[in-house]
Amino acid sequence: MRRLASILPQHAMSNQMPNNPRKIRELALQMLFAWDAHGERDDNIATQILNDNADEHEDMAWRTRARDMAVGAWEGRAISDQWVERLAPQWPPRRQPGVDRNIIRLAIYELTSSEVPPKVALDEAIELAKLYSTENSPSFVNGVLDAVLKEHEKLKSETPPSL
Repeated sequence: MRRLASILPQHAMSNQMPNNPRKIRELALQMLFAWDAHGERDDNIATQILNDNADEHEDMAWRTRARDMAVGAWEGRAISDQWVERLAPQWPPRRQPGVDRNIIRLAIYELTSSEVPPKVALDEAIELAKLYSTENSPSFVNGVLDAVLKEHEKLKSETPPSL
């Protein structure tokens, strides 16, 4: 199994503290990428990724946050992929580079299932694409996620509030 970190230049990996939301996203992305390459969610792979990035002096709550994000995005991948395929039929997930596909899945999870402001989720996805993918990936990721966000906000505004 190739880890995301093993296909990237060492300088690309963030050296920020794991309590930093960017580092948590990077770890979630590594898990998603590995599961996607493996074809299934494997908790042993997730544990290995988290252990490889652990520091004995750190608060371990970041591991839980990274794993929760990865699991949420993984469990929602079928819906995310259908959404992307409908909005970008020329680039369905099966044709996208694995890194891009999983950055988009992670961002869709954040846009639809977390309290992260949408602009932050989009900006972070674009930054991940700049760090880990091709030269054209940031604009592709931005375009797809912008369409997802617009549709999501429209659906939210049409849904009556719960009582």
